[in-house]
Amino acid sequence: MLGIAIIGGGLSGLALARNLQQQGRDFAVFEARERLGGRILSVPVDDMALDLGPAWFWPKTQPRIHRLVAELGLEAYAQHDQGTVLNLSDPDKAPQPYSTGSIHDGAQRLAGGMGSLIEALAATLPADVLHLGHTLIAVIRHRDHVELHFRCGDSVQMIVARRVVLAVPPRLLEERVCFEPPLDEALRQSMRATYTWMADQAKVLVTYAQPFWRAAGLAGNAFVEHEQAMLYETFDACDAAGDKAALGGFIALSPALRLSFQAGMPILISSQLVQLFGREADDGTQHVQDWATEVYTSSTLDQVPPGRHPAYDDPALRRSCWDARLYFCGSETASYAAGYMEGALEAGERVAYMLNAENNAAYKSSPSTYGRSL
Repeated sequence: MLGIAIIGGGLSGLALARNLQQQGRDFAVFEARERLGGRILSVPVDDMALDLGPAWFWPKTQPRIHRLVAELGLEAYAQHDQGTVLNLSDPDKAPQPYSTGSIHDGAQRLAGGMGSLIEALAATLPADVLHLGHTLIAVIRHRDHVELHFRCGDSVQMIVARRVVLAVPPRLLEERVCFEPPLDEALRQSMRATYTWMADQAKVLVTYAQPFWRAAGLAGNAFVEHEQAMLYETFDACDAAGDKAALGGFIALSPALRLSFQAGMPILISSQLVQLFGREADDGTQHVQDWATEVYTSSTLDQVPPGRHPAYDDPALRRSCWDARLYFCGSETASYAAGYMEGALEAGERVAYMLNAENNAAYKSSPSTYGRSL
């Protein structure tokens, strides 16, 4: 019987796995995708890593990820903010200078993209504990263990574990996983109410031969505030040296509108970049990631953008269930920096502490039964 099953091979699940590995615990990670990382997605293009998921962390306010980057020996560099920031409030007029200050407030990126963080974490784990292509469909409680059912291609596989950690967005779990016995309604309501961070968003990175905007004294940062906006924000997405050039942007359209405008979106994106940065912006290659179309990220409820900045303050998702056999993890369950990568690490840290406390309590009550098996 497996000691601890971690469901979800994103940052939170992998950080927890590293912690358990260091403790010598018995565990395995099960990921639905055929890759690790979850919403962290770095795509290699022309010797450059394009971060189509999260790209930044803030050392001043996010100590866990800052420390982890250092421990893993990864190279961080400052987000390029030098130059004039633009604002476009009228679709029929030229953009206006907005400021020359630091927009990203000390944000840093990783050489090789944020995917290098996932690769480095995975490299600390034995290969045989990582299981890709395992989609969780059922969680069944028994007296002294939990039974897990996964869809693996055309077959269903069953795994038995003493404890289970769900490092998956709560809405996806509530919508797509069968729990027996059913979770209580109050907990299910908490899961439904927890917006999956960035699940309704789409991001575009446009690669160029040169960072022409820098030569023109522009930062690459721009804010577009009119109702016809295709991109509501842009930023410089070049590599550390600035040799590999790219502009990034967040698409302003809702998931439903993105689907309706799918055929014309490349032209509309290019047109807005030209309006902001000049004719050279028309010569790039676009790379779009629509997270609303990712079945392992976005639930049905996430297709409607939240009306305000989500508040992740529900303690129900930070408690264990089923007599400490079931735990919720993942960035949305964090008590600090929820939604961000820092929150993913905070959640993994919390669950590691809870598992260790439960293990110690079980060992004291019955060492012959629990001493080495958990």
